[in-house]
Amino acid sequence: MFADWMYALLKGILRPLFIVTFKIRTDGFDTIPKKGPLIVICNHVSGFDPPVVGTLIPRPVYFMTKVELFRFRPFACFISALHAYPVKRGTPDRKSLRYSLSLLSDGQTLLIFPEGHRTETGELQPARSGTVFLTKHSKAQLVPVGIVGEYGFRRGIRYYVGRAFTIPNDMPTLEAQYLLIAKIKEQMDRAGGRGPSENR
Repeated sequence: MFADWMYALLKGILRPLFIVTFKIRTDGFDTIPKKGPLIVICNHVSGFDPPVVGTLIPRPVYFMTKVELFRFRPFACFISALHAYPVKRGTPDRKSLRYSLSLLSDGQTLLIFPEGHRTETGELQPARSGTVFLTKHSKAQLVPVGIVGEYGFRRGIRYYVGRAFTIPNDMPTLEAQYLLIAKIKEQMDRAGGRGPSENR
């Protein structure tokens, strides 16, 4: 299919470009499960996070993007080719949730930022419940990624990947939300910092 070809082409171009430009260092991406429904969870420090992490993961990745970014058609076509799909923030978006579940039921990979928004300081914010909902309804495994460093030409940024884990169906939602953040924090600690604020 043309869409698959375009995705592979863009990923092949952007991955080495990102690695060289941002001086990227990675650890653990080879441990990511190669098959089955998967949710990759990360801390969120920049608008660069979705495309960069998406190109580093060794399998096709889909991710939600705020609906406002789809209003400019040329840009919407570009991010759609990278498997972005719209989500309305600030309210339960049932259409986006249904599409996310359909992707997971097909054994695809979702990239999600459980905090729901970027942080200016690098400090982790509480997780929202959406990721827990998707996980429990899809039986997907989760893989935590910690992002540490700063985007910019050759400034250096690190992406550390933890082992896949699951959330038991009987685990209370709030407890599961804390677990998501704790898993991401473990990888940030391994990478050696707190995100963009570490260099300030």
